[in-house]
Amino acid sequence: MKLRTEDIENERKAKFMTLYNPLHERLVRFVQTLVWDKEEARDIVSETILAAYEHFEKVKHHEAFLYYLFTIAKRKMNRRYVQQKRQSPWTDELNDKAEDTSPDALKKLQIKELKEAIAHLPEKYREPLVLFEFSGLTIKEIAELSNLTENGVKSRLVRARQQLSEILDGSLHEKAI
Repeated sequence: MKLRTEDIENERKAKFMTLYNPLHERLVRFVQTLVWDKEEARDIVSETILAAYEHFEKVKHHEAFLYYLFTIAKRKMNRRYVQQKRQSPWTDELNDKAEDTSPDALKKLQIKELKEAIAHLPEKYREPLVLFEFSGLTIKEIAELSNLTENGVKSRLVRARQQLSEILDGSLHEKAI
């Protein structure tokens, strides 16, 4: 009987990994783009994988597994954000004062500016942009994930890029003055 239980568990693991492996990079890019901290992103990805595996039976259609992973990851990120807001004494002011020991400080500054610009986008524009540009989802996949039409996704992507451009142009203009 014990061997039978082990066989069932091994089969379950194999099915999970068959679905998960091709999606790993997309999940990592999605989380890293929204979190921008590699360690925290790694934690969220790990928590997402664990939660997805623990409730793997809930996935009725294997085509929906990507959306299932992204939904779990998004919830994990939201929970962490709420917890950090309540607990963290670290502020943006302290962050700005922290010494940059990176050999490529300019690149870090550009990434920070991009992160801040993306953070200023309304959620309805930010999410499709991140899913498309950083996570590699297609417009059709984003439409299914977001309950939008494909034209709705395209429209939000155009608006997101326009607003992002305006935000970045504004910050560059402010620095020039």
